[in-house]
Amino acid sequence: MNKERIEKLDQYHVIFLVQNIMIGIGLLSLPNEVSVLGYNSWLVPIILGIIANILLVPIIILCSKFPQDHFLKIVEKVWGKWLGKLIQLIILLYGVIQVATVSHTYLRLVQSVILPHFTLFVTSILLFIPLILIAQGGIVGIARFCIFSFFATIWMVFFLKWAFQTGDFVHLIPTFEVSWADWGLGIHQGFQSYFGFGLIAFFYPNIINKRKALLHASIGIWITVATYTVIVIASVVYFSKWQLNNLLFPILNLFQAVKLAFVERIEVFGTSLWVFLVLSTAAAYLWVAKKSLDSFISNHKNRTWHLYVVAFASWFLMNGPIPFPMQLLLFAEWSVFYGYILLLLPILLLITYYLRSMMKKRSGNQ
Repeated sequence: MNKERIEKLDQYHVIFLVQNIMIGIGLLSLPNEVSVLGYNSWLVPIILGIIANILLVPIIILCSKFPQDHFLKIVEKVWGKWLGKLIQLIILLYGVIQVATVSHTYLRLVQSVILPHFTLFVTSILLFIPLILIAQGGIVGIARFCIFSFFATIWMVFFLKWAFQTGDFVHLIPTFEVSWADWGLGIHQGFQSYFGFGLIAFFYPNIINKRKALLHASIGIWITVATYTVIVIASVVYFSKWQLNNLLFPILNLFQAVKLAFVERIEVFGTSLWVFLVLSTAAAYLWVAKKSLDSFISNHKNRTWHLYVVAFASWFLMNGPIPFPMQLLLFAEWSVFYGYILLLLPILLLITYYLRSMMKKRSGNQ
């Protein structure tokens, strides 16, 4: 892997990195994840966008205090070496699990829709080859691929017109008949599709215009929010409550309603094209896992072979002799737990930083 020079990401890189890392596989399953709210679920992406933007602020503030250091170095400077090593290990595991989670979910989808007679072993190898190649380009290479992925897939929103033409827009009238517990559950389950914006803490030193990093990252978040909202609205007007609750990937079922003379099964085409978004998300998490391994065993020194180690670890989680219940625990529960930890850490670090600054000021005045 080529050594990355500092400050190489412009505003477009930042926008589409944040946007594409968040999208991943979540766009396909989000309508089902928030279906506990029934027809009110189209409000959830907007609420989650506000929450994500609020949580972005302490991340940017923390990074601005250490503009030349990525998140793993900041942890060591604020909390010390030994606690820093523990956090590096946690983030390493999180990166590996996230790569496996995104890849496993997508490959299961491919197996059921496109390649029912193929095993995950073969398709996972075919997926991980380009994934490693993209990650080898570093964060700039990943950012460029994210821009390409966005424009290669965003036009698929056009296919939603079939849902809007035949759907019932009365479903969009909020009824608020669900309980507060259901709102909390829907927000929790939907927030899993928003986790990726926190990775800006790892590539912040590479950003050229750091003063506008919050603005550019926020634009990326709200592009995602707009996309999610349109998708959920299309699902709400087109499907019944029962279908929203029981269809794991409603968008693919919606694509089945598309009638084009030159394409027989549009859901197969859409699933194939979705690989670009999956690769964007997985490559970013693979890069973070590699950086974590660099920090954990090489004192932040760049080591190319670390990329292959973390890639193999992610691949092994999907294909190794790991019991299926354990895989579900890793992919469905641990990845969410780690995601919340990654968003909580910058807040705790910022509090620690300000407390230490106040103590230094007091000791200096005395």
